[in-house]
Amino acid sequence: MIPHLLAGKVAIVTGAGGALGAGIARGLAQQGTAVILADVKVEATEEVAAQIRDEGGRALAVVCDISQSSAVAAMVQQAAAAYGGVDILVNNAAIYPRRAWTEITEEEWDRVFAVNIKGYYLCARAVYPSMKARGGGKIVNISSVTFFLGQWANLLSYVSSKGAIVGFTRALAREVGVDHINVNCIAPGAFPTDAEKIHPNPQGYEEFILQNQTIQRRGRPEDIANAVLFFASPLSDFITGQSLLVDGGWMTN
Repeated sequence: MIPHLLAGKVAIVTGAGGALGAGIARGLAQQGTAVILADVKVEATEEVAAQIRDEGGRALAVVCDISQSSAVAAMVQQAAAAYGGVDILVNNAAIYPRRAWTEITEEEWDRVFAVNIKGYYLCARAVYPSMKARGGGKIVNISSVTFFLGQWANLLSYVSSKGAIVGFTRALAREVGVDHINVNCIAPGAFPTDAEKIHPNPQGYEEFILQNQTIQRRGRPEDIANAVLFFASPLSDFITGQSLLVDGGWMTN
């Protein structure tokens, strides 16, 4: 990646308090982007933002529940006040309660969809006026390899919501292409993040992952960050409505 390819741009990264979100935020900041780190995890998000600033980058931590339109509007207003507007949105925040599908309550199902897909819509809608006024923008939605596998036990609501993100990406790309806004999707494979802590057999799980991947190492946050940088940069200006699997060759399309 060319150094400072995104100099002068402003990005919002949701779910920035987690490992993948933090890696994405750091990657963007290293390319000269001012980054708004949004999450409900206050301390973790502030810590990542401070690290970026210590390294000479520009970063602002914002507490935001993306399922609430008022919170999303306030986040975008803070971005505009701090940096003038928004050029890049990375919809990364997600929740992943694990239980048998017959035990999922209606409230839990609704909460998963409120965060994992409704939140993506609310964020895209909120940044759209700024992107349009600035002559274009890039929206990158984070899905999951679990949707493409379609065989992940005890994560029905999560996998369903991640499939909805693919459809959302395709349809939104059609809506905003006329405004020079690109919308693409990244589907990470199994990365060693907090999500893995819910697995009942971590060692067996890691062996299972490596057996299924073509590349025999675990994914790193920078692997996702590099894909985001591509979709956020001018290098992908003629690509929209697409889904890229970053999974070490687990799925082969």
